[in-house]
Amino acid sequence: MSILVFPLFLFTVVVNAQLPASQNNKASLRKAYYGGVQLHTSGWGTTFTYSKFKTFKTKSTLSFEFVSLKHAKETKRISTNDEKAKSYRYGKLNTLSLLRLSKGVKKIIYEKKREQGLEIAYNFKYGVTIGFLKPVYLEILRVNSNQRVEVVSERYDPELHHVNNIYGRSSNLMGLSQTKLTAGGNLKASFLFEFASDREKVRSLELGAGVDVFYKEVPLMAKIKNSFIYPTVFLNFQFGKKTL
Repeated sequence: MSILVFPLFLFTVVVNAQLPASQNNKASLRKAYYGGVQLHTSGWGTTFTYSKFKTFKTKSTLSFEFVSLKHAKETKRISTNDEKAKSYRYGKLNTLSLLRLSKGVKKIIYEKKREQGLEIAYNFKYGVTIGFLKPVYLEILRVNSNQRVEVVSERYDPELHHVNNIYGRSSNLMGLSQTKLTAGGNLKASFLFEFASDREKVRSLELGAGVDVFYKEVPLMAKIKNSFIYPTVFLNFQFGKKTL
């Protein structure tokens, strides 16, 4: 029996040794960690994703994103009192930042055939969105008790502040302690193009569309209709590594 087992063992070793390195090791790298920068039609932010093989061509994913989101009607303005003042967005009540926690599935559509090749995958994600609403503060021109004009920081009030007494934008730190939370959900679909030449690295572009839906209207602008649904188109630049 041992005489038969040894040649069989030797044959297996020789066959495996002749396989291309990529084919011989495909199943060994089962996890990936990658993150990067996201640019989307209503802002920008950062992303991080952890993925794990479910089958050879299917992976489960867990993603974290922190991005800014602006109203479609926002426009920048420069003070009519001083062109050197900081620009501001007239009518903007609050700034909105989003923390997205999502899970999903990544399915390989076209497998990379060689190290310099391209892998194409399809992503589908869904999850929870936590919105951080920070009130907008502006620098306002005021006449003090000495009848002198001074610049003070005040929370924007559409009833009191207008283009003639707004000097410019205050520090982004103003109003931070008054930040409020709002909750919702998110849904995203995308195509991912991975082009790293090193099989242990992740270098990819992800192009897709998504939507954030909140349980009520998000008050971003004054005197303009706000919404509770915010669709976006996004592009992610991602890099990371694959592990066992």
